[in-house]
Amino acid sequence: MDPRFPDPKMRDEFRRELRARVMQEAPNVLAPRRGTAWTFLRSPALGIGLAGILLVAGAGTAAAGSLPGDAAFSLKRVIEDVQVNLTFDDVQRVQLLAQIADRRLDELQKVAERSDKAPTASEEFAQAVARFRAAVDAIQQAAPADKSEKVQDVVDAARAKHEAVLDEVQQKVDNEKARDAIERAKDDENKDTKGERDSQKNDPKKSPRPARTATPTRTPRPSPSVTPRASERTTAPGRSATPRPSATGERED
Repeated sequence: MDPRFPDPKMRDEFRRELRARVMQEAPNVLAPRRGTAWTFLRSPALGIGLAGILLVAGAGTAAAGSLPGDAAFSLKRVIEDVQVNLTFDDVQRVQLLAQIADRRLDELQKVAERSDKAPTASEEFAQAVARFRAAVDAIQQAAPADKSEKVQDVVDAARAKHEAVLDEVQQKVDNEKARDAIERAKDDENKDTKGERDSQKNDPKKSPRPARTATPTRTPRPSPSVTPRASERTTAPGRSATPRPSATGERED
């Protein structure tokens, strides 16, 4: 029994939903010309299964280079979901989810300074990290110790890979929602996994991982100070200005 779908009805429902998503998104991405080829693809004789395979293969090329916010990006997500749900080995599935998180971070780097795409890309990355960590926790709760250790290695590698990049990207992002999403992703990545909590519990002498310090927000540049003209300078409180002597040596009142 597939642990992701303990109920056969849930598995069938997922397959129906996934097929519907593929069929819905692919025509928008491919934008086919009028002709016999598309007519043939839509022919009932071809069958939904074969049409779905062809659409995913063709649209995958168009969607591969898409970025969050692009029309083809939703299909890119569908294809990734298919890959994840057809990966039945627990460790390989976590590795694939880590690669997807890497992909979202790479996309975020490309659009970090674009106010039209940075918020969407940041949220997509945060969701990818949350999905990755949820899979890690699920496996460490149910899988044997050897799988738990392999999954922990994937977590450690992801942290090391993302930490420096995220600090740099967050400094480039101006949008507040985007910055919040990045901070949320960083918090998720820095949380102790179940494996780390268990290791700490079994070995109390082991020092815990240091807590992450939130990245400070950027402060606006100070405006240059303007030195007042001599005629605009004011006398310090409590002191009276001394009149300058006139050319004849007499004090000017």
